[in-house]
Amino acid sequence: RWVDSSRCCFYDQNETIKHLFLDCPLAKLLWRTIHIAFKVTPPISIDTLFGTWLTGVESYTTGHIRIGICALLWAI
Repeated sequence: RWVDSSRCCFYDQNETIKHLFLDCPLAKLLWRTIHIAFKVTPPISIDTLFGTWLTGVESYTTGHIRIGICALLWAI
């Protein structure tokens, strides 16, 4: 029920969930940082972000990455 502008505050594009978490250049920078730090391929869609994008990563590491990603998503 957001009543303010529906445009990205950094780039002049519609602010969708996909743009916010995946397509925005700021989000892409953050995902690249995660990729470099943890050697994990960034998610390619919202479905994989909240589902299977960490498949193949050992469970101990997955738990830590998910905690960090939750903090990252909250910060975005």
